[in-house]
Amino acid sequence: MSENKEKNFEQLFRAHYKELHRYAFRYLGDSDGAEEVVQQVFLRLWEKDWEEQIHTSLKAYLYRAIYNESMNVLKKEQRKFKYQSYEQHRQEWEPAVDESSKDLDKKLQVALAELPEKSRTVFELSRFQEMKYKDIATTLDLSIKTVEGHMSKVLRHLRVELMDYLTLIIFYLIYML
Repeated sequence: MSENKEKNFEQLFRAHYKELHRYAFRYLGDSDGAEEVVQQVFLRLWEKDWEEQIHTSLKAYLYRAIYNESMNVLKKEQRKFKYQSYEQHRQEWEPAVDESSKDLDKKLQVALAELPEKSRTVFELSRFQEMKYKDIATTLDLSIKTVEGHMSKVLRHLRVELMDYLTLIIFYLIYML
């Protein structure tokens, strides 16, 4: 870059720095942040062949660049805040959900133990081994309707036994989404 361009750039910087800083400060409300935005805009201007590439009013270009950079900073801060909020809520809920999950597993095992052996076997094959009703019927030498009857009986029983956990899970899903 020629010495003349360097002088022009320095004059431009000195002439507009304070007013651009005030302009960025209006959006950001933070002097250090405003200073960073102005420096970032001038850095990009320095990297460009600014005397040849900018065909509009240089002052208008600088104000638009400061505005855009300020909006980018605010959006980034907003995303950061949302992520921190999400992480905080997740960390607060995670131990409770883990504990509830353990309790739910215990309660499920107790509820399944209360069922007749055939019904429990049908449920375990369906839900834990992911077998289709037709395959369960063939394996246990039952009709498909009998398998459906056992599943209805088990699911009705589990709905009653696990009602407290169902409301907790629904509350958790609604709150976290």
